Amino acid sequence: MLKNITQLALSSYNFIKDLIFPPFCLYCKEFLDNKNIFCTSCYNSITPIVTMTVDVTKKYKMKLFAISDYKDPIRALILSKGSSDIVAARKLGELLWELTYLKSADFDYIVPIELHWRRYASRGFNQAFEMAKSISKKSGKPVVNLLQRTKSTQRQSELLPAQRAVNLSGAFELSDIGVQNIKKYKYKKILLVDDLMTTGATLKSAAKVLTKLQPKELIVAVACRVI
Repeated sequence: MLKNITQLALSSYNFIKDLIFPPFCLYCKEFLDNKNIFCTSCYNSITPIVTMTVDVTKKYKMKLFAISDYKDPIRALILSKGSSDIVAARKLGELLWELTYLKSADFDYIVPIELHWRRYASRGFNQAFEMAKSISKKSGKPVVNLLQRTKSTQRQSELLPAQRAVNLSGAFELSDIGVQNIKKYKYKKILLVDDLMTTGATLKSAAKVLTKLQPKELIVAVACRVI
């Protein structure tokens, strides 16, 4: 009886919530009759992009999954971090799972790219972490903050490609969790998550730090990559 009452109350709450705040496409803002992320037109405009391999060191390479090139409507969700849209970040994680072969990949832990505390304070959340949480819900694999950002870097988009690796030199280290539990995370398959890959300098810098754990495999997932 109590279970039935709880289910009825939840159904009523969701019905009223949808009446007051009806679902809408996160790109064109068209109202929807379901809880999809995009309307049919915007969803169908997403152009899939092939999986690629990123060199990290002579020993390590990463298979990289991405939803699309850096184009709308996915691009719009990435840029929404500037307005502190945490919902869009979570939806990016859901789309990564839905629209790529990530769901067929084998990994033990999900590691988001970390923000420096100053940027985190200004934004209020880490988009990569929110994406990772969505992937965790879908995959059942835990999110672990094995990285820490030890240096406040200039925005990569403001630099020339040749300057980006220098900008990120020494920007990442293993977090206290990684250092204190190094045996637990050694020889595991690690999924690295970020919102965007341009030259790959950020991902490579972070992945090189993770090689200290001698991972069995490194995989990376981003919402978009520039081609």
